[in-house]
Amino acid sequence: MLENKVKFFKALADGTRLTILSYLLENSYCACDVTSLTDKDQTTVSKHLKVLAEAAILKYEKRGRNVIYSIRDENTREMLLVLGIGEIKPCCNSPNDSGAFSKDEIEDNEERMSKKEGEAMNADEKKAVIKKKYGEIAMAVGSCCASNSCCGNSSSIELSESVGYTCDQILSFQGANLGLGCGNPTAFAEIRPGDIVLDLGSGAGFDCFLAAEKVGSSGKVIGVDMTPEMLEKAKANALKYGYSNVEFRFGDIEALPVKDKSVNIVISNCVINLAPDKEKVFREAFRVLKPGGRVYLSDMVLLAELPEDLKNNKDLLAGCVAGALLKEEYLRLLKEAGFSVEILSEDPEISERQYGSLPVESLKLKAWM
Repeated sequence: MLENKVKFFKALADGTRLTILSYLLENSYCACDVTSLTDKDQTTVSKHLKVLAEAAILKYEKRGRNVIYSIRDENTREMLLVLGIGEIKPCCNSPNDSGAFSKDEIEDNEERMSKKEGEAMNADEKKAVIKKKYGEIAMAVGSCCASNSCCGNSSSIELSESVGYTCDQILSFQGANLGLGCGNPTAFAEIRPGDIVLDLGSGAGFDCFLAAEKVGSSGKVIGVDMTPEMLEKAKANALKYGYSNVEFRFGDIEALPVKDKSVNIVISNCVINLAPDKEKVFREAFRVLKPGGRVYLSDMVLLAELPEDLKNNKDLLAGCVAGALLKEEYLRLLKEAGFSVEILSEDPEISERQYGSLPVESLKLKAWM
């Protein structure tokens, strides 16, 4: 046991390996992707991955020609988060002597990773834009409307009422409602006492707390979010509102930090449009659901293709438009993941209310195994 612990901590005593782990805490990657992300040569990366695997921190599997690496298990993930590995900003610069990255190094990397407006972004760059924007929203006083990010000049209360929340719900959890939704999945999700509910992209916890009221003390709600500032706000809100049946986990909805067949219901509110790989999200939802499990989604979809410059607009990406799929494509991917799908309602008027008449709508649906 002592030898294993020594291996574990020795494996963490290297800046490059900490950078690799900070990426893998968010997603699974093949060795070639890690090479690109860390800006290290393939031989160096392979050596570091081998050390981490031998220390039982990482696991790997072969998929076709690629070897995919991921965190070994949930206990290891939790340990790394406790140690603060998830707070290390992934970047390609070398860390300082302490193994952490300085503020200047992080800012230099953000500048290097930034794209000119309208220029095509890859998946990692899109996630960086989204993390930055939603981190700013979480840290701002009030809602995203106060920071003028996605809601124009309307108040978060008016927006929340317009997408299906009651006044009582809004007033009960004002600190958790940031006005970011395009629906209220807890209103149409068939949540029962004792259910285990998973919220994809839980933000400050608003929908989690509403779901917690329905599952009761015999149930549980798990919120997953990739923005550390949102997680911090959600955990503070859980303490503030006194919910012991809600847990918030750091993670990417394309690679959920949740066990197979462990939840009854998956909900999500205006988040899946932000994920670069929707197919992964839907397959992950299918993986974590128990037999007979159900998914209830409120999300933005396109009714017509956007011009290329709008598809790569950072504000529209963070504002739930640029990353959205055509409605038919969205439904196709859900079905290919193994789900049966029923559209519950559609709200095309949200385009005029919030999105300047762009060809989008809010789609509310139920999917089941």
